[in-house]
Amino acid sequence: MTKAGDRAAREAWRAMGDLVLDNGRRREVSDQVGLSFGKTRVLRRIAKRPMRMRELAVLVGMDPPNLTTLIDDLERSGLVERRAHPTDRRVKLVVATAQGAALAHQAEEILNRPPAGLAELPAHELEELARILARVRGAQERDH
Repeated sequence: MTKAGDRAAREAWRAMGDLVLDNGRRREVSDQVGLSFGKTRVLRRIAKRPMRMRELAVLVGMDPPNLTTLIDDLERSGLVERRAHPTDRRVKLVVATAQGAALAHQAEEILNRPPAGLAELPAHELEELARILARVRGAQERDH
């Protein structure tokens, strides 16, 4: 890659990070659902499908003891439950309750709302952006 290409890639990456990691958006999620963004992030994963604690720890990048504390808090709040695995009674699955799933859905709605600048782009530019990001994702998946 050329120096100019490298510089442009870094600028694009920084801009994407700023959009995705928008602290204002995270604060909005926390305010609306009444949970820290970290708890909301874990709840969103669990609401997609029940999973083992170990799997969840890997997905969210948390140490198991810290995750256990977080899940205990979510369980006390009535947002998740621990249930026996259907085929391996030694394993517990973490499952979102109806209330937890509703909060996770509310958070997803906020997070999936495009920022104003993106929503204002013409359809052909959005389609091109989607194609470019799909190529980047494909290259990343091939490398991992």
